[in-house]
Amino acid sequence: MENPFEEQPHRIQRPTFLSVLCILTFIGSGWGVLSNLFSLFTADLLNSTVQMEQYSSMMDGMNAGESLSNYLSSAMTTLQETFVHAREIHVMSLVLSIVSLLGAILMFRLRKFGFYLYTTAQILMLFVVPYFVGFNFYVLSTLFASGIFSLFFIILYAVNLKHMQY
Repeated sequence: MENPFEEQPHRIQRPTFLSVLCILTFIGSGWGVLSNLFSLFTADLLNSTVQMEQYSSMMDGMNAGESLSNYLSSAMTTLQETFVHAREIHVMSLVLSIVSLLGAILMFRLRKFGFYLYTTAQILMLFVVPYFVGFNFYVLSTLFASGIFSLFFIILYAVNLKHMQY
């Protein structure tokens, strides 16, 4: 039987906010791992030429203004290049999703090193598609949107760094 007056070793308590962030990252990075694994195994099954013809005919049928037409044209170019480099993109995204998940697990265990792993993976993940596809208006707009979301999570994790140890 334990003595309630005996001094207990001080255990560091994980803040609820950090737990919620980690759980959200488990979900997001876990989904990234699963979807990239699935895409990696099914990339060869997709007939990209048929899909590109469907996208092209869909774009031809649209009556779009000049700016929307330019945006759709850059999206089409990006899509074509993505099909060409699908395997490489999915392998790199899979590895970075695993690193991000590992970082979240370490942060859940209150290890600062997890923050650095997570941050590195998130930043590198932003540049996977542009590395293979190049930069155009479509890529830059998705890079910007994804970058804001990643930056938001990195900042939220950075606020909780004081609760983590090496």
